[in-house]
Amino acid sequence: MTVTAVITGDNHLNLYNQKLGARLNERRSRIGTAWWETITYAVDNNVDLYIHTGDLFDQLSPRNPPRARVVEAFKILKDAGVEAFIIAGNHEAPASTRDGASPHSVLSEAGLATVFDKYTEFEQRILDIKGVKVSVAGMSYNRNLQSKQDPLEDITIPGDGDVNIAVLHYSIDRVAPPLWEEPVIKVESLERNSHIDLFAMGHIHGHIHTKVGDSVVLYPGGTERYSFGESEKRTGFCYVEMEQGKTVVEFIPTEAQPMKQVRLHTSTMNPEDPTKSIMDEVTSNSDPDALFQLVLEGDIPFEQYTLIEFTKIFDEGSKRNFYFEYVDTVKPIIQGMEFDSSGGLNPRKELEAAARKVIENATGPERDIWTQAAEYAVGYYERSRDE
Repeated sequence: MTVTAVITGDNHLNLYNQKLGARLNERRSRIGTAWWETITYAVDNNVDLYIHTGDLFDQLSPRNPPRARVVEAFKILKDAGVEAFIIAGNHEAPASTRDGASPHSVLSEAGLATVFDKYTEFEQRILDIKGVKVSVAGMSYNRNLQSKQDPLEDITIPGDGDVNIAVLHYSIDRVAPPLWEEPVIKVESLERNSHIDLFAMGHIHGHIHTKVGDSVVLYPGGTERYSFGESEKRTGFCYVEMEQGKTVVEFIPTEAQPMKQVRLHTSTMNPEDPTKSIMDEVTSNSDPDALFQLVLEGDIPFEQYTLIEFTKIFDEGSKRNFYFEYVDTVKPIIQGMEFDSSGGLNPRKELEAAARKVIENATGPERDIWTQAAEYAVGYYERSRDE
């Protein structure tokens, strides 16, 4: 018999983006609508399992409206006879007990889903589905791991079923490489756990479907685009059919809000009227329903740079799009002098980078103290930006 599942992750409900201003709630609604497609599909197709690979929420402590919507969705799944499983991703996993539980705890308390909330060891549940013994084992994201540390090092994933599934939220070396200095699963760790038929993975927002040995590795990807760097990525989730020794995957696309990133080099601008060149680019690429980012790059004489009417460009882009921003990385050049461009500051990234440098230079008990201090600082920043 065949066991069926919907697999999704990285939906990032309750997205926080201060730049969106008055459009933030509407953007959150669009993100929620895309995620809800996974619920509708699971119920309409009478699937056996609903597996969530982490980062359902964008924050450890989301607002009550998205929490209530999630409870409603998982209640619909339960009433339809769908067994639901979920882990915490890096955006919603607590670093320690003082940060409290993940926002998924309410699903466990209400009996609406199996929540694998441990982050140093796997939890397992075994089900009998139409006579097929199915093992689902999961482990939440561990925010205390060091950069490049393998969360599966020396771990054997439980799996003694006819069909064995592991649910994780990490990048995988050579399969889905990390985006920055972070924990990463080694391919050898997957090969050592070759009894797992399906690795249901979260964290990487692009859809990836491949094999390591006889095991299927599946990243469903996000149901909505998270940032402008993802503007060309497909969005969706996966429908999976499994039986002993065989796994078939189908990617189900979701309707994402239009998002576009355009890079405009100074070499293509009219030196007499650079503003018009930029405005033409804005006009030809705008969409009233889209999020549009224009990146200006290259070198330019300082006198020419002063001709650019940035306020006019921003006002026109904002009028023509759901959301518009420009990123100025242009280097104004004066003979004998050069200005450094800047892509802007990312406070959390800067904070983490500074903390990482201090921790790497510390030893013994001092390293532990600095690690705890870094966790507190990042946690304080996250809480303060949400207030």
